[in-house]
Amino acid sequence: MRPAVAFAAGVLALLAGCASPQSAEKPDPEPATSAPDTSSAEERALEAYEGMMGALVEASLEGATENPEIDWYAKGQAADLTQGMLIGVRASGEPKLHPEVDKVDLEADPPAVIIEDCVDGSDWQVVEEDVKTIKGNWVEGEGPRPYTATVTEEDGSWMVEKLWLGDYGDCQL
Repeated sequence: MRPAVAFAAGVLALLAGCASPQSAEKPDPEPATSAPDTSSAEERALEAYEGMMGALVEASLEGATENPEIDWYAKGQAADLTQGMLIGVRASGEPKLHPEVDKVDLEADPPAVIIEDCVDGSDWQVVEEDVKTIKGNWVEGEGPRPYTATVTEEDGSWMVEKLWLGDYGDCQL
């Protein structure tokens, strides 16, 4: 066979093989897109909330007027509120936290997790305060106090964006 004829026959055979239903393999199915990992979002949101609260407690024991670590875990209103709680006070002890995820909305913009906590502050007491500078967040009261945190994700980081403090005695452990 002449080279040109052999080449043409090879191309035809190749084309015929590609078109043949018997020789065609089924393509691998596209990998299914998995649903967002809710448990991971919940864990990261709880870590942010607990980190913010830990930084707040640590600074309150030292009588610090601010703690830059709070800004690692909180932003916006939540950062302002927790930093403001430090002004004019020194505390002793630690609160008992009981955070639980209340709602997860990974489709929101930004994705958000709502955390409900019933904080028992009976062992976390103000031992020194400057009445001229103290903010209204350390009002003495009795019983556990509800905290509601909105934790949002931005660029892979989960941070507490909003924090609401309820009245003392408004939640039960």
